[in-house]
Amino acid sequence: MSRYETPAYQVLEKDGDIELRRYETYYTAGVEQDGLSDDSGFRQVFDFISGNNVSHEKIAMTIPVINELKPGNTSTEFVMPHKYSFENIPRPNNPRIVLKKIEGTLTAAIAFSGTVHEKEVRHYEEILTEWLARKNLKPSGAFKLARYNSPFSLPLLRRNELLIDIEI
Repeated sequence: MSRYETPAYQVLEKDGDIELRRYETYYTAGVEQDGLSDDSGFRQVFDFISGNNVSHEKIAMTIPVINELKPGNTSTEFVMPHKYSFENIPRPNNPRIVLKKIEGTLTAAIAFSGTVHEKEVRHYEEILTEWLARKNLKPSGAFKLARYNSPFSLPLLRRNELLIDIEI
């Protein structure tokens, strides 16, 4: 079991490497950045949880770190610990950091290991898209990349997931 909190979810179906999950509502703090190779977003959000907020409160690290893969840009988001509601999350000093409420969702997920490259992301997007089509499920929003390990972890031991929300 991990020593870090994660968003709460229930697995509704497992089909090979793909899981259909129902996530509970959770909150994130994040910034927009140019792409997956830009790590400035991570540094800015890490600075926020390290106490650079109006309350000077340190916020516990959680997993995964999420990159929402929107056309033209990417966000880097940290999940806020369960003890926070949207109203009591310390407000950021950095105006680039945005707090978001992620309503409970139905989500398809596929896990993979290794270092994340654009080629792998596109490969897993295709797999999830084909799986959704076979199940007659319609995707909603952008794909999200979830990373569970430190960048200092051996690539073979890294856990990554590609997620896509589903219209209900």
